Amino acid sequence: MYALLFSEPVLDRDVIRVGTREGIFSSPLIRACARGDQQAIRGLLTGFWPFVQAFERAIDQRVGHLPLRPLVERFGQSRVKEFFGEAREAVREMKDEEGSHALLWISGAEELGINLSSGDYPIIGSVEELIKASTSTDPVEFFSWLAGVEYLAEELSAYLCHAPAFTNAFPSRRWIWGEAHNAHEHDGPSHLEIDEDLARAYHPSHDPAVVAATLAANIGRCIQLFDIAASEIFTETTPQREMA
Repeated sequence: MYALLFSEPVLDRDVIRVGTREGIFSSPLIRACARGDQQAIRGLLTGFWPFVQAFERAIDQRVGHLPLRPLVERFGQSRVKEFFGEAREAVREMKDEEGSHALLWISGAEELGINLSSGDYPIIGSVEELIKASTSTDPVEFFSWLAGVEYLAEELSAYLCHAPAFTNAFPSRRWIWGEAHNAHEHDGPSHLEIDEDLARAYHPSHDPAVVAATLAANIGRCIQLFDIAASEIFTETTPQREMA
């Protein structure tokens, strides 16, 4: 089981959650989905699918390839040996779960007659930016980016899974991808806590204020790009509607 390297978080997670929630609540695309708008729901599922798929692959590429030297210099050889076994297992678990979550995204789309494997859905510019950022070779950026995605997934799921008009749009009356992100069934630290812990461990500074500023900037950019992408998807999929 992964043991966090730092006993206290470097970020105020409640503040980040509030900011993430505000962006989701103000998004025309997400609000339309919450109202049960079929075009908007289809836009959500097809527009963000390339990122959901790429995110799984990005985590897969990280398994077994975490850099060693920065951690040895900071925590010492013996602690790092133990740490690496835990960290690699934690990242592997994330990969396995994100893989299953990607399948849940596909399943939700299939309920609405959407075949995501057809490859007929173009990748819009801001989604492409999300994908590029998720493949960063910088472990600080990569893990803080993963944390940003966790914030988004949790807040998006909490909102839409409690919107009856949205869940009723599915024949099963459930959005199973969202339910998976609402469950929080983890032994030990959550993925969000592990992501922030790893980003902090790889940061060259030992000053919590400096580390917090870096992580907050990366997470903020992730959330901002999601908001931009949601707006672009709304415009592309509902071109004749007034943004409400």
